[in-house]
This record gives sequence, structure tokens and C-alpha cells, in this order.
Amino acid sequence: MPVILACLLSATAERWIGLPSGQQRLACQGMWLVAALGALVVLPWSTGDARSVLPFFTLDPLGCLFLVVFAILGCCSERWIRPGGRLPLACAAACLAAFASDTAALMVTGCLALVLAFPERQKASAGCLRALLFAAACSPGTVHGAEWMAIVAALVCAAGAGRRQPDFAVAPMLESGCGLLLLCRILLRSDSVITPAMTATLIAGGMMLAFVRVFSTLTTRKGSSANVGPAGLPAALSITSLGLLFLAGASGSALTAHAAAGTLVLGLVTLWPVAIAFLRTGGLIAEGAGSDHLGRLGGLILFAPRLAGLFAVTLLILTFLPPAGGFTILWLLVETTLGLLPDGFAAALPSLAFLLALGVLVALTGLAALRLAALLLLGSARSPRMAACPDAIWPALMPVSGSLLFAVVAGFVPGGVLRLAEPVLQQLTGAPRLTPQPFFTLVAPDGLSSWMPVGVTALLLIVVLVIRMAQQQALRSRTRAPVLKREILPDIHTGETTPWLGGLTTRAPWLPFGEPLIWSGVDMAPSSLRSVLLLRGRHRIMSRSRMLRCGARWLHRLRRMLRGTAPLADHATAVVLVLVALGISLSALMS
Repeated sequence: MPVILACLLSATAERWIGLPSGQQRLACQGMWLVAALGALVVLPWSTGDARSVLPFFTLDPLGCLFLVVFAILGCCSERWIRPGGRLPLACAAACLAAFASDTAALMVTGCLALVLAFPERQKASAGCLRALLFAAACSPGTVHGAEWMAIVAALVCAAGAGRRQPDFAVAPMLESGCGLLLLCRILLRSDSVITPAMTATLIAGGMMLAFVRVFSTLTTRKGSSANVGPAGLPAALSITSLGLLFLAGASGSALTAHAAAGTLVLGLVTLWPVAIAFLRTGGLIAEGAGSDHLGRLGGLILFAPRLAGLFAVTLLILTFLPPAGGFTILWLLVETTLGLLPDGFAAALPSLAFLLALGVLVALTGLAALRLAALLLLGSARSPRMAACPDAIWPALMPVSGSLLFAVVAGFVPGGVLRLAEPVLQQLTGAPRLTPQPFFTLVAPDGLSSWMPVGVTALLLIVVLVIRMAQQQALRSRTRAPVLKREILPDIHTGETTPWLGGLTTRAPWLPFGEPLIWSGVDMAPSSLRSVLLLRGRHRIMSRSRMLRCGARWLHRLRRMLRGTAPLADHATAVVLVLVALGISLSALMS
């Protein structure tokens, strides 16, 4: 019912309802959030007999879980400036697809959602391919044909490109959600047979997709492509956790299977809303800056502190740092892999390779987040349009704030979320859990290690409080010392105006060490790699020995050779990541 009311409020003109300006948008977004909360609350009572909502649509635990994601997508797809549009209707169709009990109904509603989320005409071919693969996976075929087609369709849907239009900023998450829903529905059928090759494809394909997403963020110059990189990690990790679930089921480890299923459930509840809010914030930034090019942005924290704060918080959660929900998903993936670790080095080699790839992925994600923060938040505006970027008002940020608050609160009580989602865990694993998880804590499959986000948060707050008290004490001890006026640039003080700022008044630096004179550009990652490979200058010690002079000569020749292949150096990281992903997939297939 809340989804229907939200669609009616979204499609109806404001003059017909008679509400004040903006109140209809708030009511529509509120209905979407009520639908998400209602789906999460109804989860424990959805295990009984299948109740038909509509013909060919049945209420079940897995559908309620996906309804949470699609309802939050519908909330963030509602625009404050331009109401309505195709994307809220696509979210409503995806909500119907979540409860489809028949493959024909799933095909119709899923394809309708994908068609309504089509990009611009120049890139409509990719949207058509996703819709065709979705329909092919729902149609009957040969033995194992639907399973393989569902895996391919899920990977293709999760690899959707970013949107330059702010109205369709969250469309990649809708496509990824439809692909993951199709994958769960097809592979969890009673007549589906999961082979080891399918399991290896899910694990390797999810990790390879995650590496491609991070690499695109490190190299691209477009803001939409850079934002969809961190936002696409939850979808890739969900596909990987689904592969680990089937691998644990094949090995007969019930506790490890429940841990893998918990990874999928917690990812959908705590990490997907953050990715949706991140894309929505990125769309608002691109709309306010008037450009999608990263080289024309910068200094967002000076002009739009609200947008900058929400962008930084969502980016921080997506970088797997504790105590956020991203670290919870990372911890569960590691514990699940350790639970599947067999005896012997040769047999454990695929699991060790997966853990190594997971560590490399976390490191590259941190580097990608650092690049985005340096190009968007720090420094000064690189274009006059960016300097005039307006800050969003709080009513326009209500969907982002609501989604972020929902994910953060759910991330602090992971055991409580798994208790609510116990029917989903039973549907995924086929067996109930003997001992329920504690409310605030997650226990590993071995029963020896645990993770408590609330405790780590309290510890960090205590550390910050102690540091703050020490700083205040140091300031009180220096009250009699003369306070020097902080400089932003040499000979430029706070409150002065400079010609290159267009009459704007300079502000005090927000960094404790002042504003640096030079900020990184869009070629930070390629230039860093080039500076490591192409050494500059010779050491004086090389001229003191004939051997060193010969080495310097060969080094100079090597520099000339590398300078000739400088374009290939920008893509060296991609080649390495592809080789790592191929090694993981081959190791998994050989095992």
C-alpha cells in the first residue's frame, strides 16, 4: 500500500492534490521510507503459508528483503525540483518483481523496470542487452541453461555504467538489484542444480567486477563513472557472497553457509542504502556544479558543506573502514572464507588467493576514495561554475539523510537485523540456525571471534574525547601567548579578497596545517605510477665510478623506452587486476 501511494503521489500533479509546494514530494518520499521500514518489520511474519498479494505475486521473505532495497531506491529517485519521471515507476515495477511467484511475472515486471531505467539514446544498446538477458534467463531452456543465463544477466546488470543525468543517478543500483533478484530466484529454485563451475563463476565474476569498478574510479575523468565505482562494490560483493553460500552448502558446513547468507542479507540492508545515497549525492553535486568532469570540480566543502558532508560520510562507509557496515561485510567475507579453508596448502590455495584479492581490493578502494575526496572536496574550485555551486536545502536532502540513517542504525545492530531476517536465512540455506546471533554482536562460524560495531564506536568516541580534552588543556595553557593570524596563502589573510576569486572573501583554512598550494589533478593515479617507473634525475654518486656510470647509461635508456610506452603505463594496473582475477577463477575451477 505505501508503494502504491508513493507512485500515485509521484505521478499526480501538485495542483490536483492541493498540498503546499514541496509537501507532496516529502509525502511521496516518506511513503517510500515507510514501505522500506514496513518490509523489514514484516520479515519475521512472512514465513507462514504463501499469501497471494496479487495474481502471480506472493509475499515471501526474500521478496520482503528486496522490497527494502527497491523502496529506498524509489525514495532517492524522487526529485525535489522536477517531480515524477520514469525512475520512480521503474522502482515500483521492481517492487512488484520482488514478489513475483512465476517466472513469466518476474520476466514482465523485471524487464519493465529495466526498460524504464534506460539511459540516453546513445547508450540504449546496453539497456536492451540487459533486458534481453533478463528475459532469456526467465524463459525455459536446456538443462542448466537458465542458471547460466541468470549468472550472465546478473553480472551484466551489475556492470551498468553511470548516468550523467541527475534524474537517473541511482539507475545503476536499480539494474544491479534486478540482476541480483533474478539470480536468487533462479538459483534458489528446488529444481536448480548448482555445479562447481557456477560457484566458481559467481565468486570470480563478482571479484573481477569489483576490481573493474575500482579501477574505473582510479582512471576516469567523468564524475558519473567515478561515483559508480564505489557504489557498485555492494552488488559485486553480493554476487560473491552468493557464490560462497553455494560453496558452503556443497561442503556441508551449515554455520559457514549461515555466515555467507548473513553477508548477503546485511549487505542488502546496511550497504546498499549507503551506495544509493552516495549516487544520489553525486548527482546533486554534478547538477549544482554544472559539469560531470572531475577536472572542473573541487573545493566542495567551501561552497556546499551539506553536500560535502553527506558525500564524505557515504564514501567513508563504502571504503570498508570500521565501525561502519562496510567493515562488517568485509569481516563476514573473511570469516566465511576461513570457515571454508581446507587442510593442506594445495587445497587451500584458492581460498588464500581469494583473501589476497580481497585485501588488494580494500587497498585500491581506499586509494579510489582518496582520489575522489581530493578532486571533489578539497582544494579550491577549478571553474567559475563550481565556485557558484549552491548548497542543497535540507528538504531536498531528506531521501539521502533517511537512507543513510536507516543503513547506519541497521549497521549498529547486525545481530538484530539477522534475527529479523531469520526467514530469509532459512530460505537461502534450507535449514534454521540452531543458536541465534546476539543483538549487537556477530559471531564467526568457528565461535571464537566476534564483531561488535557499537563497542568499537564507543571506543573510538572515548579516544576522540580524550584527544579533544588534551587539546583544550593545551589551548588553556597557551592563553597568554600571542595568537598569530593564520594565513591561507603567503601574504593573504582571512577576510581579504583576491582578484582570482572574483571578489569572494577568503576563509580560514579548515585543515590544521593550512591549505596546500598545489592540489592533485584528475591524472593522480597515472602520474603517480609514471613517477615511480620513470625516475627523474641522476644521483651524484653515479659519476664516481665507472660501473655506476654504466648503470646510469642503461637507466637512461630504460627511461627512454618507458617514455615511449607511457600510454601503456596508465593501463598497467588494469592488466595486473585482470591477471589476478583470472588466476583466482582458474584456481577455483581447478579446485
